[in-house]
Amino acid sequence: MRKCRSVLYVDDDHHICVVVQTALCLLAGMDVHTACSGEIAVDLAYEKRPDLIVLDVMMPGLDGPATYARIRESPLIADTPIIFMTAKMLPSEVAHLLGLGAIGVVGKPFDPLRIGEEWLTLWDKACTMPEVPDRRGGRTKVLAQVDALVEAFLERTRADIARIREFVKDARSGGPIELRQIERIAHSIHGAGAMFGFPAVSVSGGAIEHLAESLLMGPEPQVESVAALALRLDQLTDELSRTVAAARVTVPNKSAMFHARPAER
Repeated sequence: MRKCRSVLYVDDDHHICVVVQTALCLLAGMDVHTACSGEIAVDLAYEKRPDLIVLDVMMPGLDGPATYARIRESPLIADTPIIFMTAKMLPSEVAHLLGLGAIGVVGKPFDPLRIGEEWLTLWDKACTMPEVPDRRGGRTKVLAQVDALVEAFLERTRADIARIREFVKDARSGGPIELRQIERIAHSIHGAGAMFGFPAVSVSGGAIEHLAESLLMGPEPQVESVAALALRLDQLTDELSRTVAAARVTVPNKSAMFHARPAER
């Protein structure tokens, strides 16, 4: 029976791509390719012809559903099973994504040490029974790389906080409110924070994301409300900065999410 031997994982967050690639290569023995944009993903799908494609839903430029549509346009790769990853597991959105023809929808954040099994279970239901080799010897290598990525995530988040503050400063000076940029930055922090074992960072990032998202869905803020909006963003960004500072002193608990549930292994 045909086995799922290769995966193309598509996510605009480079750190998550590296974690997924490391975990699936070492623990599942799979050939894993990654892409940080929908445009690159389409080209790689043509070149590599993977057995499975996993798409993040929210990406700049060509998002997950748009990338899915591009892939389905070519008969050479149109039948490749596709799974969507999303932090917004609303029943209506899940139903929409499944309605497009995806074989499954998986929530973010996720445990990289287990995600391969979940993807292969979905692939099995859509195709045939895959074999998942037991590669526990690679767990130490995975966690070592995760620790380095956790540190990089915290450094990147500090830089992202500075970017948000610059956007707020520009808005106070009469410039446009870059809500779409702020939403994307906060969305990345929201998703990656919990995955790397920092739920408080995830919550703080989510609060900024939800504020920006709600404003994007309404009318453009009036001049008189800019000051109030800037103040609220400052408050939320200060809270995010405090949670990141607290996370940096929890070095023994880095990658805590990946060390969880030892009794189940």
